Amino acid sequence: MEMKYDNILHTLRRMALIVLLMAAACPCMMAQGGLSVDQVFDRLGHERGCKMVTMRNTTLKGYRLAVYKSLVYKHQGAQVAPYLAADRKRARKVREVVEDGHVTGGYYMMAPLAGGINRYILFSNGLGGRGPVTNSEGALSPDDIMRLCYTRR
Repeated sequence: MEMKYDNILHTLRRMALIVLLMAAACPCMMAQGGLSVDQVFDRLGHERGCKMVTMRNTTLKGYRLAVYKSLVYKHQGAQVAPYLAADRKRARKVREVVEDGHVTGGYYMMAPLAGGINRYILFSNGLGGRGPVTNSEGALSPDDIMRLCYTRR
């Protein structure tokens, strides 16, 4: 009976070690490829007062996109801000509009993915904690993303 107990204890320890190693590896994997703003879409995408659009492998205004995600929120600006701040720290290019000392909008160009896939986060912070945030991925230049998002057709 004692040998069976030792085997069970050894197996439990091994499983606990594997779980700890996996938990430690997850933040590293997220930091390399994932965007913090992805959590905004996951957490707020189905909340009341939010409208989310997600498209993959699509063409939008003549531009080919691997991913396009957009979220318009009504009162969740304080919840969105920390995720934008985290991505800002890792951005390759930062363009922001600052009004009265507060960032009211802008875009972040993140590190590209394999195959020349550029990633952009665009956002606007309006009054009352409302605004949109988008994540676009594709073979777009910074000029392309500005034309895509800020010109009307």
